[in-house]
Amino acid sequence: MKHLIYIFAGLICCLVTLPQVGASPLENKKQRFRITVLNTGGEPQQGIILKVAGYSSEYISDEQGLIDFEQSIDNNYVRTANFYFPTDKNKTVKSLRLDEAAQDTIIRIDRPEDLARFKQSGKTLLVNGVLKEGGKPVPHAEISIQGTGKRTFSNAQGEFSIEADYSHLIMIRAERMENKYLDIESFLQNPNQPLEIRMTKKGADRVYHVVEKMPEYPGGMKAFFNYIRRKAHTTELAEETQKEGAVMIQFIVEKDGSITSPSIVRGLDARLDTAALDAIIVMPDWIPAQEHGVNVRCKYSVPVPFKKPKPAPPVAPKPAPEIKKDSIAVSSDPTDSLAQDSVLQVIPMPSADSLTTDTLATDTTLVVSNDSTTIQKETVASLSTSEATEVKPKKRNFIVRFFRWLFGIKDKENTPAESKEEKTSEVVPEEGIQKEE
Repeated sequence: MKHLIYIFAGLICCLVTLPQVGASPLENKKQRFRITVLNTGGEPQQGIILKVAGYSSEYISDEQGLIDFEQSIDNNYVRTANFYFPTDKNKTVKSLRLDEAAQDTIIRIDRPEDLARFKQSGKTLLVNGVLKEGGKPVPHAEISIQGTGKRTFSNAQGEFSIEADYSHLIMIRAERMENKYLDIESFLQNPNQPLEIRMTKKGADRVYHVVEKMPEYPGGMKAFFNYIRRKAHTTELAEETQKEGAVMIQFIVEKDGSITSPSIVRGLDARLDTAALDAIIVMPDWIPAQEHGVNVRCKYSVPVPFKKPKPAPPVAPKPAPEIKKDSIAVSSDPTDSLAQDSVLQVIPMPSADSLTTDTLATDTTLVVSNDSTTIQKETVASLSTSEATEVKPKKRNFIVRFFRWLFGIKDKENTPAESKEEKTSEVVPEEGIQKEE
């Protein structure tokens, strides 16, 4: 009985503590916001688009730059309003937290044409700021307008005022503090109160993105890519996976040059991403980054390329030597190199009397080609174009005609066999005449 009483009491407690639907009066409560959009010159910005994160509704500023809308408020979740130019609804130009302070507020948004106009005008404005580090004011800091020679110093409360323009940056330097670079737009967001600027101690755990001396791989980037190609086997993996591209990896180079927090910024393939990340993890220490001669932490990004090997170009076959059809072989002996590598071309010669020896040796010349493979025997004297077979006997000198008349020798036509024998026979010239057999 006692146990039943305890169980019954527990059930009653649970029912009392169960949340009821719509129990919180703040949930689903709509709040009205009136946000005025101006440029830094105080002119209203018409057509600026406002979107609340998580909602698809859009609100557009009117001619006075006013955006008047209602939004549900939940104390457990803070909504953010994002502002866009009408020409680009994907790029946020300003964000604002929708809380009680934003119910009736003014924000400054400059269009590109506004900034161009302000820079051309050369207009200067008095800007106010206060420097703090860890909640404490930073006195004796130098505030200067780069490129103009203007400068001032913060007072004991960290406050300062200076004339600035739209074309030059405002630089703030303080002892043992990191330099700050601001533009005039930051000060004009709330022109009625000084801008609070938080300074950071030099040499703290801040991670830099751009420094005076960026970190460097030992030996330079050429040595880095050689290491990646060897360690990650980029060429082999690209050929195996049939994928090419680059895996972008980001990491932090610590003050001692060690590599920490490597991560894949842009992947390509699961296997290639893993190989690239593993190579970066075991990578040798880098030369650390430096700012004002002091080693600092720096975030760095590198590509790990994967590329297939290029195919070898095809080798063109050498053309075979050209053999003329009208040439005849000199020798049929296969061991004779002259018969294999050269041919003899015989050009018909005009028939001549066997007793004529004074012109035979001088009428024929031996011509050798450039490649020493063809030997041609040609005749200097040309044949008659009208009749190739008829050859007129040459006119002999007086002594020859006398002896031929004395012995009764007459000219006769050569037969084809005799012409061939006369062409191939060896002629031995003498001073006078050749003896006839």
